[in-house]
Amino acid sequence: MQTKPGAVPQLKRYLDEQEGRPFDSVWTDIPPINSQAKERLGYPTQKPLALLDRIINASSNPNDIVLDAFCGCGTALVAAHKLKRQWIGIDISPTACRVMAKRLRDVCGLPEKEPLWKIGRGFVVRDLPWTEEKLRAIPHFEFENWAVIALGGIPNKVQVGDMGVDGRIYPVSAVEGRRKTGADELSLEERWYPIQVKQKDKVSRPDIDSFQAMMMRENCDKGFFVSFAYSQDALTEIGGFFKRTGKVIVPFTVREIIDEQIAHKLA
Repeated sequence: MQTKPGAVPQLKRYLDEQEGRPFDSVWTDIPPINSQAKERLGYPTQKPLALLDRIINASSNPNDIVLDAFCGCGTALVAAHKLKRQWIGIDISPTACRVMAKRLRDVCGLPEKEPLWKIGRGFVVRDLPWTEEKLRAIPHFEFENWAVIALGGIPNKVQVGDMGVDGRIYPVSAVEGRRKTGADELSLEERWYPIQVKQKDKVSRPDIDSFQAMMMRENCDKGFFVSFAYSQDALTEIGGFFKRTGKVIVPFTVREIIDEQIAHKLA
């Protein structure tokens, strides 16, 4: 190669020819999940998807099997699926399993059907307490979370100080900035619907009276109640409350949720 007389020779280095710099043991370039993150689910130990993308990319190859024995809300499973890995998730919490299943359906577009799972085009969730007997036996807070998530709501992070609200549903029309939120709430405003859950054989009128008082205090025009059954007095009071105030209480039974007969009542 000819150069001009007196020119200084130069050495070109191409990026794809460099060895690069190994990752340090401390990563600070991936921010944690905050209240404004689009991927935030409200699950207390949720990790950023970018973090699991990096870990799985660095430690496996396409079609390898990724096992997450404490899968929580399923971030590792979503990352593994997007990176074309096979995956298995395990968690002791029924709440975590239902959050994970909903995320796989919504984010990855995977159907929860056994025939499709057998041919590698779907997934299944095993050993959840999908009977009334098992749901009666699980811890109360776990039962609350199960019911709230089944209705598409956001459960409370703590068991105390909930002021009669076990979870919240935010309508699609909710927008930011119109209502002051608590520390464990999403920054969504306009209106929200409370969910009250009772792990008891039959809800009575005093339970409904307390829920009505909370709805009046919070100025909620609609609320949802979940239990195994309702006394006739409780159902009569729900009707009377609507006639007096125009506010709606929608009672769900555990059986309706198990049988997935809830969509028409959520509308």
